[in-house]
Amino acid sequence: MASLFDKFPGRHGLLEKPVVVENTEGNVIIVREFDSRALSVGLFDFDGTISDERVGWPNLMVANNVAFLVALSSPHLPHKKAEKMVIEDIEKTIGIPTYMQMKRLRTMIEENGYSGPQLDPGMFKDAYNDALVGMVASRRAKFENGEMTGNDLLIPGAAELLPALQRRMPKGIYLASGTDETAVMESVEYLGFSQYFPRERIVGAGTLAPEKDAKEAVINNMLLKKGIRSEELLTFGDGFPEILYTYLAGGIAVGVVSRDESHYEHQGHFTIAQKEQRLINAGAHIIVRNPFADVHSLLEIIFTGYHVSNKFLETHP
Repeated sequence: MASLFDKFPGRHGLLEKPVVVENTEGNVIIVREFDSRALSVGLFDFDGTISDERVGWPNLMVANNVAFLVALSSPHLPHKKAEKMVIEDIEKTIGIPTYMQMKRLRTMIEENGYSGPQLDPGMFKDAYNDALVGMVASRRAKFENGEMTGNDLLIPGAAELLPALQRRMPKGIYLASGTDETAVMESVEYLGFSQYFPRERIVGAGTLAPEKDAKEAVINNMLLKKGIRSEELLTFGDGFPEILYTYLAGGIAVGVVSRDESHYEHQGHFTIAQKEQRLINAGAHIIVRNPFADVHSLLEIIFTGYHVSNKFLETHP
């Protein structure tokens, strides 16, 4: 992972001072210049960007990984020490394929005294996915029983953003996720988003090689096989991979600062501030702090563009 993190632009290209977009109450901020005149295709991450079904996922992954680390280390690590190690590693890798995170867990276990048969990262991933499936089923049951509303399963404003953006994207919008593709497709259907993301425009984990990132695969496919130019790409995401790959490709990246809702925020982990800084470091051009509180103003600034001279580019029809 070091090589991927080394590609972070960090402060490169940042405006001297972030620009707060008018009429957004500080929720939409421009951090890098961008020219949107060629935009024609959109790419979305799923969980944390448009879906809230899996909010709270850090609690499940931490519990899963700590249980394996304590059980398989020799001598068994104290729970608190194992938890600290796991949290720090997950924070470093938020957004990469889950299989890759579980490979890192295997390495951690091996470095802490494990000497048994070869461990399969897929086993760790399956256990975590089972917990996720259970959490999603529980949230849906609460929705169907009236304990939750449909809005509790969606990032606020997503249902308004998708049709508004689709109308302005002549080459369509796509979905790429680190969650297993079968689960993503089922969620897309359940949430009523199939009209925006037909089957052929969804890529998730599970159908690619386990170490392959769906976000990178979709962007490469757009640029290399579909003939889409880099300046045509607009990406929305709350994880660093989709932001970084878009930045490196030459597209425009919107960092979505949604809350992960973990038990560890009071300890300074998985915080909103950390997520925002990570998205900026990864190459975001625009930061959305309260997704998507004002879709009209957000789309207006996206399709207007912003130049380093702090002057708006010509507004598009």
